[in-house]
Amino acid sequence: MSDVAVVGVLTDAQVQARLQQAVNLLNQQQVVAAEAALASVLVDRPENADGLQLMGTLRHMQGRMEEAEKFYRRAIAANPELPQAHFNLGNLLRGLGLFDEAVSSFREALRLKPNYAEAHVNIGLSLQSLGQPEAAEKALREGLRMQPNWLMLKQALSGVLNDLNRPEEAERVLRGALPLSEREPRQAAALLHNLGVSLKLQRRYPEALQALDEAQRIVPEMPTADYNRGNVLQNMGRLEEAVEMYRRALSRQPLNLLAHRDLNHLLYRLERDDELLRSYDDVILLYPEVGQLTLDKAQFLFFLGKYDEAREHFERAASLLPGNVMPHDGLGLIFARTGQFDAAIREHEVALKMEPDNAHAWVNFSETLIRAGDALKAVRAAERARAIAPEDQHALAMWGLALRAMGDARDEWLNDYEEFVQVFELDPPEGYSDMESFNRDLNVYLNQLHSDRRENIDQTLRGGTQTVENIFGAGHDPVERLRAQIDKAVAAYIGRMKEEAEHPLLRRRHPLFQYAASWSSRLRDCGFHTNHVHPKGWISSAYYIAVPEAVEDAREKQGWIKFGEPAFEGGFKEPVRRAIKPAPGALVLFPSYMWHGTVPFRSEQARTTIAFDVVPK
Repeated sequence: MSDVAVVGVLTDAQVQARLQQAVNLLNQQQVVAAEAALASVLVDRPENADGLQLMGTLRHMQGRMEEAEKFYRRAIAANPELPQAHFNLGNLLRGLGLFDEAVSSFREALRLKPNYAEAHVNIGLSLQSLGQPEAAEKALREGLRMQPNWLMLKQALSGVLNDLNRPEEAERVLRGALPLSEREPRQAAALLHNLGVSLKLQRRYPEALQALDEAQRIVPEMPTADYNRGNVLQNMGRLEEAVEMYRRALSRQPLNLLAHRDLNHLLYRLERDDELLRSYDDVILLYPEVGQLTLDKAQFLFFLGKYDEAREHFERAASLLPGNVMPHDGLGLIFARTGQFDAAIREHEVALKMEPDNAHAWVNFSETLIRAGDALKAVRAAERARAIAPEDQHALAMWGLALRAMGDARDEWLNDYEEFVQVFELDPPEGYSDMESFNRDLNVYLNQLHSDRRENIDQTLRGGTQTVENIFGAGHDPVERLRAQIDKAVAAYIGRMKEEAEHPLLRRRHPLFQYAASWSSRLRDCGFHTNHVHPKGWISSAYYIAVPEAVEDAREKQGWIKFGEPAFEGGFKEPVRRAIKPAPGALVLFPSYMWHGTVPFRSEQARTTIAFDVVPK
């Protein structure tokens, strides 16, 4: 088209000149002047795609997200082949937390411009936010293939590798990138921050603190460094310092949800109840429209058993987050716990209408139906959960309970407490002639890891403490000696399994296995574990290090591990199907979906265990 062609008042050349002028002004942060230039174009050419997408960018810069989205979508409607409009729309959607939609926009930008490295970066970051780190890594490596020295890409890749628990690889990427960042101080600080996280994951805590310190020397106002410094300090047992770091992170980034969660979990474990949940209250006053804050507080209140307050917060969260199933799921659980079954069922049905493929929501619905006495519907709900997530142990546990409520023999086939609960007497580890002396040394060693004042708020232990990080592979020598003996017992347990393709436990039979989680628990006087299952395991466990004399009470079975009794009243005549007296040196193995808990005991002597979840490799 020639420069003198006229559509309205402006020639094509004048339109292009004003668009370029607007770009220059936006780069200089001169928003008012840029808006005037763009307005003159859009008055003359209301469907000019470049003008529309630039106006979207301007509105985005102003924080006027709804208007920005409309301009981007108008630009795409005017010219669907404009990659920048798709990319910018993706950026906006990502900022709003709409990661699935953002990925679609970025992929459309890539289709139109295959060498669009920035789109690969943002696809990777969006997939990371969606909890899909493997797919994120693939996208980021494709971007690096196009721009191998782009530091932002290396930074993003290192974050994904950390999420994948491959911190050694992340460290190599970061150490290769740091020498290239000398002229980009903010980028260097971001790389050092990720290095601190990688070192923390490798349990190299002093080095992690050093990397985070160096990052904040370059960029002092870095709230993510404050947050991760809190995590490192917590792992080092410096809990009071960790509290202060989380508070500093929140003073700089009030909407850091992870900092809120970790701070309040830690305050609970430190018994600082007068400060508990105050961080949420303070920030909700400033940002009442941010529904996730209200939702997270509701979940804390639920774990505390403050159901009336939790219900109020879940209801408020439901109005602020109309597309989120969690408030309705939470309300369903609260109504069920307070005997309001009709209301509970309505809330679960709302949640499942919103997300019919949400296995967790189907599991919770099944629990409510069992509580309400509708075993048949509970079976169907649990079967829906199993169809969506076949290895979800909580779904299997609820399915078994619903079958038991119906008198269905498949419950016995699933659980078989005599065959699947097995006790192993471990041989002394290397360097010891007997288990008594080994357990005594191990028990003393674990003192340094039980630094909390009470249990985690969202776990099953009551009246004691539980270690936070995985205890296997953490450099604890006596624990690793024990693990070598445990390996043999787990292999024997697997070796005894029959081949049965339909059985949820037996069909996963594989000689190679790994530990998905591991921890130590210490119960004090009147302590116990509530009845529970391990949703992400296959084989679960309890190894006994020290037990109180009260376990000799065979009538009351104080401190014994019990199997079969659910976490709620289900109307079962004999809920406990088997109980085992703990003894130092004994390892009990059982399916992760099997309900189990601990009978409370009275004693000044502690009950100390190491437990773990095994999954096939």
